[in-house]
Amino acid sequence: MFFSGRLAAQHDTLWVKNGNVLFGEIKGLGSGVLKMETPYSDDDFTIDYDQVDKIVLERRCLIVLVGGERLFGFLRSKEDGKVTIYSTEGTREGLEISAITTINVIKKKWINRISGYVDLGFNLTKANNQRQLNIDGGISYNGYKWFMNTKLSSLYANQDNVDQTERTNLDVQVNRLISDKWYILASGSFLSNTEQDLQGRYSGKVGAGRFLAITDKLLWGLGTGLNLNIENYDDRSLNKESAELFISSRFNMFDFKDLSLDTNIDIYPSLSERGRLRVDYNLNVKYDLPYDFYIKTSFQFNYDNQPPDTASAFDYILTSGFGWSFN
Repeated sequence: MFFSGRLAAQHDTLWVKNGNVLFGEIKGLGSGVLKMETPYSDDDFTIDYDQVDKIVLERRCLIVLVGGERLFGFLRSKEDGKVTIYSTEGTREGLEISAITTINVIKKKWINRISGYVDLGFNLTKANNQRQLNIDGGISYNGYKWFMNTKLSSLYANQDNVDQTERTNLDVQVNRLISDKWYILASGSFLSNTEQDLQGRYSGKVGAGRFLAITDKLLWGLGTGLNLNIENYDDRSLNKESAELFISSRFNMFDFKDLSLDTNIDIYPSLSERGRLRVDYNLNVKYDLPYDFYIKTSFQFNYDNQPPDTASAFDYILTSGFGWSFN
C-alpha cells in the first residue's frame, strides 16, 4: 500500500530508448544528464538525456530551449522523440525532445526554492606562528522571473610581529528577467580590507544586462548601470562618496560532471572623481564530492588607481576550503 501511494503521488514518466519505462519524480535536467527519483531506489537515477525517447512531467517547471528561450509550464510526449510544452505563453507542439537543454522544477513553496553553501579553510604554520581562517558562504533563490544571490567571504590572518590581516566581502544581487535574454538588476555590497586601509566600502548598483550565451552547461552575461559608492577609511579625513558607471561580465560554467567554474569582473570608471578607475574580479572553481560536500578554490582581486597614500593600489587573496551545499 505504501509503494502504491507514493507511486500515485508522483506522475512523471520516462521512456528510454532501450525500452525501459521509469516512474517517479524528475528532479531536473542539466549538462545532458536528467535526474529522477523513484520509489524503488535509495538514490536518484541519472540518465543520459540523449537516451530519453519520451517524457511526461506534470509539475510546473522552467524549460530552457536551444538558443535560450525560456518557457514556464509542463510537458508531455505524444510520440517518440517529440514533446509538447504547455506553458503560460501557449502550447508548443511537436518539438524535438533534443531541443530542451534545461529543466528546473519550480517548487510551489518559495522556501523550497532556496539553496546555499558554506565552506571553511584553516592554515597553521609553525614559522612565525602563522594562522589563517577563511569562511565562505552563500544563499540563492531561483524562481521563474526572479533570481537572488547572496555571497559572504571573510579572511582573518595572524602571525608574530605583523599586524592582523582582515578582509570581509558581502554581496547581494537581485535580477528580474524581462525577456529570454534581457534582465534588470539591483545589488548592494560591502567590503572591508586592511591592505587598502578600508574600514568599509558600501555600494549600491542599478542597471540592466543581457545574456550573451545560455546553454545547459554555461551562462555568459554582460551588464551595465550606475553605482553609488560610500567609502570609510582608517583616516577619517579620506572618507568620501562618489558616483560611478559600472560594466560587468559574468561567466558561469556548471555541471561539467562534478566540476563547476564561476567568474566575474566589474569595472568602475568614476563619474565624480576625475581619472579614477576601480576593478573587482572573482574566480571560484568547485569540485563536487558525495553527499553534497565539495572542495573549492577561490581567487579575489581588487584594484583602485587612486588609493590613499598609505594604502596599496591592489589586494588579492587565494583560498581553498572544504564545504557543504544544501537545497
